Amino acid sequence: MRRHRLLIAAGLLLCIGTLAFAQSEPLTADEVFDRTRQTWQADSFHATLSLDIVLSGQTKSHVLEVWTLGEDLSLIRVHEPEEDAGSGYLEADGKLYYYSPLVGSPIELPAVALSDALFGSGPSLDDLSHGTLSDDYETSVETLDASTDDDALYRMILIPHADAPVVYGKLEILVSADFVIQEVVYYDQRGNVLQTATFRDVVDIDGYRMPTTVEIADAGGDRTIEHILGPELNPDLDASFFTLETLVGGGDTE
Repeated sequence: MRRHRLLIAAGLLLCIGTLAFAQSEPLTADEVFDRTRQTWQADSFHATLSLDIVLSGQTKSHVLEVWTLGEDLSLIRVHEPEEDAGSGYLEADGKLYYYSPLVGSPIELPAVALSDALFGSGPSLDDLSHGTLSDDYETSVETLDASTDDDALYRMILIPHADAPVVYGKLEILVSADFVIQEVVYYDQRGNVLQTATFRDVVDIDGYRMPTTVEIADAGGDRTIEHILGPELNPDLDASFFTLETLVGGGDTE
């Protein structure tokens, strides 16, 4: 009788273990991508960005302000240095615009400019507006051994669609178990590494965990350190904010 009870208990434990395993099936590539994008982008975003760009041993600093809503609306305003103050970029209605007070009226740019480094090196417009994780890519995901790559759990491989307006041949992204980006490696069309971005100084914001320092090192030795200051996730923004009038007028939310 005792052996019979032990067999029944063992059978119950096996069933419970099997059920628990079935309920914790690995996430699909789309699920990992969507959760990572939600952590990095949220539904809307606002912050001041401080950039220190080191080119050929010389450092130039920039201060920007960025607003985003969804995947297709973003506005970037340059505050410093003084000679660039008031200039900015607007992505809206499927178009990209640049404005400078020196030019006097917005100029439409090709969509591929979103992937270009904004100041000759470092982050692109897509990076600054947190739009790197877009539907322009086909995603695959590898689940990593917990003992490797620090505490990264996933490696996402993003391959652009044939008609995507991007310059990269591939993105390789390390993501933690709570879907925080740790590293992005950018490749050209030939498979060579163009630059590597590392993410650190993670803070908790309204239930989200966001890196607030991004360091980008390119293949030529130049690097950029980006500090995300006062980030707001899901601020109250409306599509009517993302207009040419706002771009020219200074990007005030009042």
